[in-house]
Amino acid sequence: MYLLRKLLDLSEAWLERLFPKWAHARQVSKWDKHWQNPNYNPFWKTDQPQKELVEAIEAGWFAKDGRVIDLGCGNGEVSRWLAQEGFEVIGVDYSSKAIANCRRLSLGQERVPTFQVADLCAPNLQLPIAAGLFDRGCFHRIADNCREVFVQNMARATVRGGHFLLLAGTFQRSDFAHYRGARSERELREHIESLFGSYFSIDRSEAGVINAQEGHAGMPAMAFWMTRRE
Repeated sequence: MYLLRKLLDLSEAWLERLFPKWAHARQVSKWDKHWQNPNYNPFWKTDQPQKELVEAIEAGWFAKDGRVIDLGCGNGEVSRWLAQEGFEVIGVDYSSKAIANCRRLSLGQERVPTFQVADLCAPNLQLPIAAGLFDRGCFHRIADNCREVFVQNMARATVRGGHFLLLAGTFQRSDFAHYRGARSERELREHIESLFGSYFSIDRSEAGVINAQEGHAGMPAMAFWMTRRE
């Protein structure tokens, strides 16, 4: 089974390099199918806020008078939590089905985030300018050949001196051993620095875990605290 998964993963990587637009459209379609399924319940889908996000708020690193964009918001759990904490929040995802779920699940709440469909890898994407960006597991599933455009879009969306808190999985877990995006902590740190360094100063990086539902192991990850360069 491992060898088959590894072969499929390598084949997908080869197709992504040859036909990046087709591969990206395929990913969008895949996630639309996931979010359209009411029974879709992956291990990382949880209402528990990341400790790094809580720390960023308590320390004032994410100031409550500033807008925050929740990148790859999925069903909007993080966006709704941030809104209840008093933030102006925009949740974005390239899946129209996910955004439809976000709007439905937010009905009746006292503070409702704004949700919009946005392909974060579209060249020259224009998002509203924000003081803070939060990414819990979006970047790490983007194909390598789309990441430079993603970074440029994120830089364009962040006010000078604004902050970007990024949590990216290392995939250093046996059930993800086949995944082509797996990187050691050192490799991931170097990768992030090479991509983001022209636009953001990396103030801090540390090992972390992407939250999981009760009874499931979290995803080993790295947390990057970045400031948009002046």
